[in-house]
Amino acid sequence: MLRGRLQQARKHPTHPRGNTEKLVNTLGQHPKTTLHHSTTRILRKMVISGIKSSQKLYNIKNYQYTSWYAQKSFKRNGKVYYKVTGNKVSGYVWHGYVTPAISKRISTFKSDSSYIKYLNTDKSQKLSRAVLKYFPNAKVSVDLSRRGAGQFVDNKPITKAMTTSNYKHVINLTALSHDLKTSYGSTYSETILNTLDFPVTTTNAAVAKTVNSILIKNGYTQAKISNLIKQGYKLGIYINGSTGISAGKQGYPWTINTNAGTMNNAALFLAK
Repeated sequence: MLRGRLQQARKHPTHPRGNTEKLVNTLGQHPKTTLHHSTTRILRKMVISGIKSSQKLYNIKNYQYTSWYAQKSFKRNGKVYYKVTGNKVSGYVWHGYVTPAISKRISTFKSDSSYIKYLNTDKSQKLSRAVLKYFPNAKVSVDLSRRGAGQFVDNKPITKAMTTSNYKHVINLTALSHDLKTSYGSTYSETILNTLDFPVTTTNAAVAKTVNSILIKNGYTQAKISNLIKQGYKLGIYINGSTGISAGKQGYPWTINTNAGTMNNAALFLAK
């Protein structure tokens, strides 16, 4: 995942025209990652453009704070461009308009309060906040979040993942699903895990709404969830969102470390 950064007025590269040079991977070992743009000062020609005709499709200033899924990258005249998709639009953008979005390993949090503050304030947790709106008054547990995500515990020579076995009553909401139809008329099952782990192609609010519809489909209405919380159930939530854990300058333009130290990229649990 990448996010935008404040851009000072400067000469920007021209957008590619005509035939492009040979595609080369500039995203290191993780060519499929998500990008963020959060620029507050906009350059006049900051656009997502069509690669063949250099047609300006969208002005990126209208998509501030959008998560972008990078599908490929290439160099043109020494400049790196990404093919990106997000918020129902797609095109090519110069790499300098986005930067890696970095999240924290869940193993670094030592208390519920520090994890809750992170969920409520960090830029990487926008989807978490959108989902949490459907769990009002829930008590978030960092321990349950770790266990639901399957945080790895280093027991050399075998690395094991944490489980929820220490909780007596466990509801794995991430495993709930609903049926969807393909364009050919056949049906397939999509779980909440699939929904949360899917590349960013729509808004966080829309993803959270889909999560809520799956919950309702399986009987977990707002009333039922509120009742479970009153019974003492705690909430475990972890959404990596394809973010990196760190980003270096090795390679060009970044080397992004996506080793989050968990078995799952998303988890949503109720337990007591």
